[in-house]
Amino acid sequence: MTEINVKDKLAEVQKEITSLKTKLDELNAHKEEWFKKKEELKDKIAQLIKAVKSVKSNNDTFSDKIKKFKDEREKYNKEVRGLIKKIKEINDKKKDKLQKLKIKDPDSVKKQIAQLETNLETEALSFSKEKQLMKQIKDLKKKIAGVKDLDELQGESKGLSEKIDTTKKKAEDFHNKIKETLKDNKDGYKEFNSISKEINTVKKEQEDAFDKFITYKQEFSELNKKLREKQKMVKGLYGKDKDKKDKVRKKKQQIDEQKIEEKSKAVEEKIKKKKVLTTEDLIAFQGSKDD
Repeated sequence: MTEINVKDKLAEVQKEITSLKTKLDELNAHKEEWFKKKEELKDKIAQLIKAVKSVKSNNDTFSDKIKKFKDEREKYNKEVRGLIKKIKEINDKKKDKLQKLKIKDPDSVKKQIAQLETNLETEALSFSKEKQLMKQIKDLKKKIAGVKDLDELQGESKGLSEKIDTTKKKAEDFHNKIKETLKDNKDGYKEFNSISKEINTVKKEQEDAFDKFITYKQEFSELNKKLREKQKMVKGLYGKDKDKKDKVRKKKQQIDEQKIEEKSKAVEEKIKKKKVLTTEDLIAFQGSKDD
């Protein structure tokens, strides 16, 4: 490579280096920008997590209260289911009893007896009619003689029915307490959901920022590697240029020394022949002595 080619190549590579440095500065600016963004979002997430923990702690207090109310409500609902099962068993017994007695409505029979007894006491009846009523009353009483157990079942059924109503009321009271507690902390649950959604959104933004940071960092690293290669190339070209200059300088020095030596010999010849020396001859002669 000639000296001119070396200089041209140096200029070309230097231009490339300048361009690479400009691009590196731009990439570095983008890289630092996205790193800063990532760190800002990281701090924001930390603050949001702190806030959501505080809200969650408050919600947990309400949740504990609601759980207690639900447990109480379930306890009474379970009791109601047990009572309903018992009253169903009693009603089945009543039904079986009535079928055996062949009586559809014991109360109707009792009313009929009471009416006949009233007629017997208040009306002027013939002996035969009175005898007929007494027999009818006796038959009806005999018919419902087995209803005594039925009355006990009826009383038990009535007691269970009242207990079911009372227990249902207790379960309903705890259900209303649950609704009131949920209403009181409605804003708390909304805030928790809102912050949770925001955390997910910011996390996505942070991931995107981190991806961009990594992309610019890789581009920066690759370009920086290319820059070092170009700088290494420049160093090599400078070395070649220096070698060529040294060779040119040495060659020129050799030519100058040869010329001086030739002039010196010519002066010495003049001295031998006792010729007049010029100023240039004296300078050349003095130069040869200095060497």
